[in-house]
Amino acid sequence: MFENLEQIRRRPEPYQFYSTPLLWNDEHISKKMLEVHLDGTVDLASRNHGFIDNSVDWIVSRFGIGPQSKICDFGCGPGLYTSRLASRGARVTGVDFSDRSIEYARNNAKGEKLEIDYVLQDYLEFSMSEEFDLITLIYYDFCPLSSPQRKKLLAIINKHLKRDGALLLDVLSLNHYDKTIEEKSFDYSPRDGFWSADPYYVFRSTFKYEREKVTVDKYSIFEATRSREIYNWLQCYSLESLRSEFAENGFQIVEYYSDVAGAPYDSSSTGIAVVAKKLIE
Repeated sequence: MFENLEQIRRRPEPYQFYSTPLLWNDEHISKKMLEVHLDGTVDLASRNHGFIDNSVDWIVSRFGIGPQSKICDFGCGPGLYTSRLASRGARVTGVDFSDRSIEYARNNAKGEKLEIDYVLQDYLEFSMSEEFDLITLIYYDFCPLSSPQRKKLLAIINKHLKRDGALLLDVLSLNHYDKTIEEKSFDYSPRDGFWSADPYYVFRSTFKYEREKVTVDKYSIFEATRSREIYNWLQCYSLESLRSEFAENGFQIVEYYSDVAGAPYDSSSTGIAVVAKKLIE
């Protein structure tokens, strides 16, 4: 038991462990994640549905979305953005590695009679011959990735964007980093909690990394027959550091906002949304 307690308090190296696939593909956790996605009143796995409606309105207006527009949504989840964009006439592709989310998205598109191409794949491995007018990566999906993963993803996006295409994504700002507090907490679930259908204890440890401007929530989960650790890494950015990283990977940030609904940029915001274009030699 002492070793277990030592492991709980142990600070990992930045991005030392990558557990995102477990979060989205565990049979029980993925069910809970989908429930949160579809709860339109909260900002958890997805933003609330009112925000998404406003965001899609802005995207359609800002990028002139119409019947000829080809859009790819990386990390599309259950299709909250893709279905709305397809209903505006766009030709939409959604990419996600959660089998449960893609199954829901496909069934929903069929029910709404929307032609959407859903691809069950990790977008870090995404490859197809098609190029897009717009690629989206929404709700801070860029931040849990390590630097090599982000570099790989930007290369994939660059390859799949048309010459004059645009990338829309959002990240967490340094304000989020500053507001994060290193702390530890403990909880017990007798049945059907978020992490398991069986009884479990969960210890949450939050760590910050000043040099990297990274935070992590480390969840140590103990059940009668197994234990697991899940890490939620978040890279935080200044506008300058984001510009620099994009430039190093073939992109120029041409516009920036506080969110993906087009709210004017506010230096006190906890998020930064950007429109980026490919650097053409």
